[in-house]
Amino acid sequence: MRIIAVVTFSLPVDFAPSNLMADHTAVIEPLISCFPGFRPHRPERDVSDGAADDFVLLDYPDPRQAARTRNLLLDGTVRLQDAGTGLDVTVRIAVSSLSSGFAVLELPPCPDDIDLDLDRPGRGQALRDLEAPYRRALGRQIRLWCECMERVVAPLDGVSLKRRGEGMLPTGKMLWWHRILLDPGERVPMDVQVGVTCHLGATTCTVGYLFTSLAHTDEQSLQDCVNGLMLASQNWLIIDDATRLTTSRLMRIETSSPDNQADVDRQYDEILDLTDKAVFRGAIFGESIRYISNAQLAVKNAADQAWGIAEEGRTLTDRMSALREIFNLRRERLTNRRDEFRNKVIIALTSLTVLQTVFDWYDFFTAASVSPGPAPRPAISVATLVATLCGAAVILFAADLVRRASRHLRRARKRGGDRGQAPPPVPNIPGARGEPPAPRSPAPRPPGSGAGG
Repeated sequence: MRIIAVVTFSLPVDFAPSNLMADHTAVIEPLISCFPGFRPHRPERDVSDGAADDFVLLDYPDPRQAARTRNLLLDGTVRLQDAGTGLDVTVRIAVSSLSSGFAVLELPPCPDDIDLDLDRPGRGQALRDLEAPYRRALGRQIRLWCECMERVVAPLDGVSLKRRGEGMLPTGKMLWWHRILLDPGERVPMDVQVGVTCHLGATTCTVGYLFTSLAHTDEQSLQDCVNGLMLASQNWLIIDDATRLTTSRLMRIETSSPDNQADVDRQYDEILDLTDKAVFRGAIFGESIRYISNAQLAVKNAADQAWGIAEEGRTLTDRMSALREIFNLRRERLTNRRDEFRNKVIIALTSLTVLQTVFDWYDFFTAASVSPGPAPRPAISVATLVATLCGAAVILFAADLVRRASRHLRRARKRGGDRGQAPPPVPNIPGARGEPPAPRSPAPRPPGSGAGG
């Protein structure tokens, strides 16, 4: 039985989608230099039939021809040689602009009755022993590749080191292995038996969590399966990163709510950056999905269902909306507290102003010898006192008086409009305004009427 391993690892750098949309060639050469011996998988464009490619853009499904932002920055092969394990194998390398990388390699042929139940305790040891040297060799090589990216690619414009901590997945390390079983027969693990099945022509593909089974496969179906699994893995990583960051922000808001405007602005910038990044990465991924073949899309959709990506993606939007709503409520609470403090300051300043008018009244009322001064000083002091008292009364009671007057006017207008109209009947409701209720007992019979009529 043949087994193809699709290994997913997370890059240590983030690519700015806007820079890649403008020009992605600036990062290609530095990125290739991190993979010694890299050979491109295929040319940029097939020009064997020049007339067709000159006049038809989407003559075949390829996101690199029509997508505005390139998803796969690199797609080729490298020769993996490891002195410690003695391995010498060709590995397909694919690097995505969504900060994920993939290594695809074929394991040595294994017997058909090999134990594949990795999800059960104490089982699957033979398969683990078969994968062990490849795990060690590929793990060391992935670490070297990612260290080179930090030195060579991270200083470029539009590239930054990926955020670490906050519960994020580690970078520069293999995240998981997914194994494609080619024509496994009847001996398939339970993970595949309960998986999601799709059909690629004559090939039957069943996707599980750890394994994918291909029955009656050919080389083209195998490539479509590998590409579909890589797309599903990218989608999983996009949703997982957004979910982890959203959960981290929720915990931070819960444990340390903003206490001042600086904290509010900082958390607002973080939530805005999170939303912008999640939406932009989702848009790039969705654009690349529109230009793939139906076979790859079928595998990708089956993996989404088998891995629970579809349901998580639907709830992620609600979770991010809840995060923004909680933040807005806390920001409103801080704003209300600030407004309350401002109102107290205004009341204090108003009180001081009123006191100043009292002193002004006293100054006009008295002379230099603390006795009533000559005219017109007493008249001016009395006018000032009256104006102050009237202003205070207006400030204190005007709003309440206006509300009461408006309420009385509305009531009077409503009574005047209803006075000349009869109330509408209310069906099946007993009372003076509705129809008469149905009698609870039969009406009495007239005298002389018998039972037989």
